[in-house]
Amino acid sequence: MAAKPLDSEILKTWDDAFQYPIPTVRQFEKQLRSGLINNQEKLRTLVGASYRDLLGTAERIIEMDGTMQQVEAHIGAISRKCNPRTLDRIAQNYVAFDGTFKAQNSERYTFASQLSVLQACPVVISRLLHKGGSSLLAAKILVVSRLLHKALSQTSNAPPLVEKLRNQLASLRRHLLRHVDRQFSALNASGSALIEAMCAFSLATSSSPTDVLRHFTHVRLQAITAQLDLNEAREPNILKALKLYIQTLLDTRAVLPERLAESLARLKMCPLLEDPEVRAAAELNLDVHEKWISDDIRIFTPWVGHNDLQKSQAATLLKEWSKRSFSALIEGIRGCLSSMSDFRTLVKLRSEILGAWLDSRNRVAGFIPVESLERLRSAVNARLLELVRGRAYRLETVGAQVAATLQAWKAGITDAREDLWSPSTISMDIGNGATEFKNTVLDRSHGRNEAVLEVLRRYEAWLGTIVEITTVIKELRAQKWDDSGVDDVEDEIDLESRVAQLSGDDPKLLEDELDRSLTTAFQELNSVIMEAAAKSEDGSKAIFLLRVLREIRQQSPSLGNTDSFGLSIIPILHTRVVETTSSTALKLFERLISRTRWDCNVPARALWEGNPPLPVQPSPGVFRLLYGLTTSMAEQGSDIWSPTAARALKSHVSWHIFAALSAALAPMNRGDLTNGHDSEEVNGANEQEELDRTTANMNRDWAIQLLFDVLFLETVLSATTKSDETSTGSLGELARTLDVRSGVPEQLRERLRKTTQEYWKRTYLLFSFFA
Repeated sequence: MAAKPLDSEILKTWDDAFQYPIPTVRQFEKQLRSGLINNQEKLRTLVGASYRDLLGTAERIIEMDGTMQQVEAHIGAISRKCNPRTLDRIAQNYVAFDGTFKAQNSERYTFASQLSVLQACPVVISRLLHKGGSSLLAAKILVVSRLLHKALSQTSNAPPLVEKLRNQLASLRRHLLRHVDRQFSALNASGSALIEAMCAFSLATSSSPTDVLRHFTHVRLQAITAQLDLNEAREPNILKALKLYIQTLLDTRAVLPERLAESLARLKMCPLLEDPEVRAAAELNLDVHEKWISDDIRIFTPWVGHNDLQKSQAATLLKEWSKRSFSALIEGIRGCLSSMSDFRTLVKLRSEILGAWLDSRNRVAGFIPVESLERLRSAVNARLLELVRGRAYRLETVGAQVAATLQAWKAGITDAREDLWSPSTISMDIGNGATEFKNTVLDRSHGRNEAVLEVLRRYEAWLGTIVEITTVIKELRAQKWDDSGVDDVEDEIDLESRVAQLSGDDPKLLEDELDRSLTTAFQELNSVIMEAAAKSEDGSKAIFLLRVLREIRQQSPSLGNTDSFGLSIIPILHTRVVETTSSTALKLFERLISRTRWDCNVPARALWEGNPPLPVQPSPGVFRLLYGLTTSMAEQGSDIWSPTAARALKSHVSWHIFAALSAALAPMNRGDLTNGHDSEEVNGANEQEELDRTTANMNRDWAIQLLFDVLFLETVLSATTKSDETSTGSLGELARTLDVRSGVPEQLRERLRKTTQEYWKRTYLLFSFFA
């Protein structure tokens, strides 16, 4: 087993180590020898490193010694060269050399330097103008270039380059002036930018502040008219022109004459070549060439008459310009508005124009003409009124479509309409709330075929524009105007009156004009349809016109006198429709009446009931007449037969029935009429005897049957008033005649009346159009 190594730290003397076994002591010896060897290696390493450091230090000491020797040598040389007498001698020699050199080359160097600076001037000016630099700096350099060109052009050996530079500078001057004009025309130009541009214009043209003011206002007027003279001028151009006009007044008051005079005065405070901005132009190389430039150019200071414009004079000039420019502005606005046709856009523009005026009225008080608001309102309102009239008169397109449809009418095609129960209705898509299906059902049930729908589409498109106008007028009434800039009580009162005009009078003006225009437009459309109705003898065309009138009347606008529209035409159209609808059935009835033998037995005599027997149903001819009329009415469309149309048909049929029966009864002998009438007054007479009495040339049964038929027809065709029922030429009169001719007593006549009414109750669904 290996002996456990000893720890040297627990041994106090070397004798203590020999108290342990020999293997332990030997191991302890090996441990000590190993540690000694390690310590020797570490010591050797430390000594070597220290030795190398000492060698490096020695080398640095040697280098520092050499450097100190060089410093001492240099200091000694400097001290020798700083001898005052030596310095004086050097200075004198330099002055002598410089004078000799300048005397020999001054003229040549001056020409070269001035030409070099002159060549650089166009480069600097172009850079400033093309890269948004300072126009004032460009004007300063332009003035310097003028001076340099003048000096060079006066030399005897001026090269052609000088003349070329003159032309180039002239072009740049025009470019600079256009650049200044663009700055003058800018709507959002700040006061400092305007002052800089004005100073640049004054320097470039040697203008006084009065000339600057005139040119500035002239450019602004050109900018205003340019905005309004554009081929496609729209609302942004109009608004910009107005803002330019207002901004011109504000800018002029802000910078003229005090701020401009101060800026012009600062230009005379130092020569141009000493201006920091001019010296900062690297292309000029003034640090090299300045000493060779002639003194009259180096010390040149611009002279500008900065105080020749007084405040009162500026105000007078501004007022004159304001009046002249406002007139041009109004004319331009009128011209631009004449090309605008969107009513809502124009109303929005009106709000922006008048809002801009109200916002600026206090800031430019005394310069805007007093009547400016009225002229602005008149210009915009005039165009709005034109649009209102134009929109209203577009109703003529509906009349034109009606006339075109009638002119291109093709029977069986133009008036064709699909049946409500056609197979196409069943296969129709019912998605999205079955909108298409419902619209189709409504169109077919109201007789809206393609011809009617085309007119209706035009009318609805027109009506949409009218609804838009009425909506916008309501919005005008509710419009609020900003009064935040009003402080004075009088101004507040004036503003309230203005707002009352803008939100009250103007909408009322437009509404009244719309009312008048709509009334006129509907009157003209009424005339067009009246003319068409007078020319349209065909019943199908009359039905088309009736449907058109109905659709228009149901969707007539709230304004305008439209309540009476078409009322005078409807009776004419009803007459056309009634004549067409009833002609076939009436002709058949008249032919049947004319062929009837009244002296023969009644075919349905066996169906009479009661005691004595009386008819309980009309004759076949009457039933066929009513059935034929009902069928023909259904073919024309149920939507046509309004109560008014049904009454017209009943009246027409009643008159023709009366005429046919009267014509049939007229040839008969009336000899027994009086006796028959007297027999009605015989008290207590036997009823059977009354029934046995006969009329001349007519079987008594026929007289009773005809009386039943007439009473039934009178019940069915009860379309006339009570006063008409008692007049001549009515079924009532014919019934009274047949009463006399049949000899039926009052009691039996009352029984016949009740029977006819009961039969009508049982059968009215067969003749629903008469119900």
